[in-house]
Amino acid sequence: MPLRAVVIGGGAVGAAAAYFLATDGWEVTLVERGEVGRGCSYGNACLIVPSHAHPLPQPGVVGEALRWLLRPDGPVYIRPRLDPGLAAWLWRFWRACTPAAAARAHDALVALGRFSLAQYEDLARTVARSAFFQRRGLLHVYLGARAPEEARAEQARYAAEGFPGRVLLRDELLAFEPALSPRVGAGLHLDGEAHGDSFAFTQALAEAAGARGARVLTGRTARRIDIRGGRVTGVRIDGARDEDLPADLVVLAAGAWSPGLAATLDLRIPQQPAKGYSCTVRPLGLAPAVPLYVIGRRVAITPLGDRLRFGGTLELAGYDDRIDPRRYESYLHLRSGEAE
Repeated sequence: MPLRAVVIGGGAVGAAAAYFLATDGWEVTLVERGEVGRGCSYGNACLIVPSHAHPLPQPGVVGEALRWLLRPDGPVYIRPRLDPGLAAWLWRFWRACTPAAAARAHDALVALGRFSLAQYEDLARTVARSAFFQRRGLLHVYLGARAPEEARAEQARYAAEGFPGRVLLRDELLAFEPALSPRVGAGLHLDGEAHGDSFAFTQALAEAAGARGARVLTGRTARRIDIRGGRVTGVRIDGARDEDLPADLVVLAAGAWSPGLAATLDLRIPQQPAKGYSCTVRPLGLAPAVPLYVIGRRVAITPLGDRLRFGGTLELAGYDDRIDPRRYESYLHLRSGEAE
């Protein structure tokens, strides 16, 4: 009798886990509270970039974030609220902003990013051909009078970390990417980075897992992980009716909802829900062929075939999934020409 696995969460991580387990001969059930891929895997920036492995907590970031917090439409925003969990998380974040901790996290994230990029490329070639996977690199775009100096400084830093890049001054940059405005100052092209359609990728992996015998349950919510004798025995899920899923292995890939499920096992995961914003359009004119990252605005612009996605920002608002019009309007303003 095959071993049984329950994967909780139908995002990119959960779908990949279900696919690999089913391929390895496990009897797999994938449980998703909504629709597969409709969480963080739906509207993100679609970048697969090991070079952007710098952890959020690092020296100097707290002071920078405090300046942004004064602007509700800034790159980072924490919605004021009485939440002891948020206060504890912010304290741990501040304690982690040391050079040693940042260096350890960076090394781990670079290794994970490079491994993941190879896996994405293989999966896009085999089971997720609809995911529009491309390796055209990532183009940093710098604005302002000091753009060339900033580009050269970042080139040196990335090269020291094992990511060589090419600095492009304004004329070279406009020849390389004609969709940019002449107002740009300089660019840095990091070769070898990738992008793809994250939603299509996640759905393709879930379908491939199903083709290998996995059971995919959508619109069902995991409520409890059962343990007996120190070993996992199953998962209780609800929906139209409650159901107990027997399991020899449980993969917890529920994103922001993971801490609540972990709490049923007396485990504490120091995690806060984070919300980003994106805007996806069909461009009417010339669109970039290479993904862009606008330095200073912290906005990514990613070409996805006949669509173009603007994405970024970080908002800590708990489990409130409402859209803040001010933050969304900031992307519409950017798209209309502020940082072309």
